[in-house]
Amino acid sequence: MMSKELNKRVIVVHWKRFASTDIDVFSSLKGFCDSYPAYNYHTLNNYLSKKKVPFENDEIKIERQPLIQKVRRPDLPKVLFWDFDFDKLDWNRSYRTVMERVLDKGNPKDWEEMIRFYGMENVVNALKNDITYLSDMTMEAVCKYFQLSKEKLRCYTKKQLNQGHWI
Repeated sequence: MMSKELNKRVIVVHWKRFASTDIDVFSSLKGFCDSYPAYNYHTLNNYLSKKKVPFENDEIKIERQPLIQKVRRPDLPKVLFWDFDFDKLDWNRSYRTVMERVLDKGNPKDWEEMIRFYGMENVVNALKNDITYLSDMTMEAVCKYFQLSKEKLRCYTKKQLNQGHWI
């Protein structure tokens, strides 16, 4: 006999207008509709129940999917996130903070786990476009590890633009 947990489904919402945070997961369709009143629960429920295909329009795609695992998070030491509630950290939305912290304070094993979780392409993309601060020492290590020039890093170009005055 299968447990109820194995049959549980979630609502996966693909936002078409947001490139970096393009997926949200809700435990129920009701929860999604409560958060986004523009979407009618009964209409969506009927559509998803009868057609068994995702609901889709210009801004959103909504589908029911089986819950595969309760929590998806990288296997990183809690000490790196001492100032956060580790168990409530949203690993997808907070990717920039997580990556900055792991790159700046983590060891090579932590870097490998971060890459396994987010993917090499996403980490490199974040370094080039999203991560706005890394120490000089970390920048050097990042350039060597990912085979990038400093000029490709957003944190380096930002630092160049914001140089302080010297006296």
